[in-house]
Amino acid sequence: MGTLRGDNGGGDRPQEGGGLPDLPPEWGTVIIPDDPGALDDEGTQIRKQFRRAAVRRRWRRRLHLKPEPVRRTTDDAPGLAVPLLIMSIAVIATLVSLFAVAWPGKAPRPITPHAAPTTIAPTVSLARLSLFDANGAALPVKDVSPAVVLLVEGCSCEHLITSTVNAVAAGATPASTSASASPPAKGTTVLVVATRVPTLPGGLNEAVQVKAAADPNNSVRAAVPVLATDRTTAAVLVAPDGTVIRAAKAVTSADDFVNDLAKLH
Repeated sequence: MGTLRGDNGGGDRPQEGGGLPDLPPEWGTVIIPDDPGALDDEGTQIRKQFRRAAVRRRWRRRLHLKPEPVRRTTDDAPGLAVPLLIMSIAVIATLVSLFAVAWPGKAPRPITPHAAPTTIAPTVSLARLSLFDANGAALPVKDVSPAVVLLVEGCSCEHLITSTVNAVAAGATPASTSASASPPAKGTTVLVVATRVPTLPGGLNEAVQVKAAADPNNSVRAAVPVLATDRTTAAVLVAPDGTVIRAAKAVTSADDFVNDLAKLH
């Protein structure tokens, strides 16, 4: 039979006084409770420390920092909270500085452009332009100048025609305008023009020469830049040499251009 030994088969001689060997001194005092449930609080604290250590390791890997040296994990061990706080403050301060530099504090003073030299509009002349009467015969504009050419395409314009004839016949501006203007030149013609020869209203003042003419190609509008793209009722005042004194669009009566009639002589 074997010999009963008190070392649990380890073969070593038990220490003096018997019992278990001493624990490492760095473990501190080890107390084994009678109830294992008493270790729940310490187990929870240890698991919390393990989670903190795992979080610190992940952040160190993301920030490409050196691994944390192996040491005892305690609540007093410094974590990443302080470095992250410092980095956050630095980033916020940098962004605030950039916004402060880029934010417009004061509107810049507008630069006043130098006034461009005034250019004189080129002279427009209808001296070489011919219209057509009711018989299809050519009617040179120069032969009936000075003239007030009324472009009435698509409009009967009885009021416009009548008021223009009366203003020319009166030799002065209507009562609604200044009476200081000089009378227009004698022989001013009122030339009513459309793509087809328009019909003149009755009862016109016979002291004024009024003619109806056709302009099938809208050559008058094409010759006057301000009317080139306009299709409203217009008036063109033509001097004796065929030069355009004024061109007015969207006219409804002679009041729109009566002050310029004195320039026709």
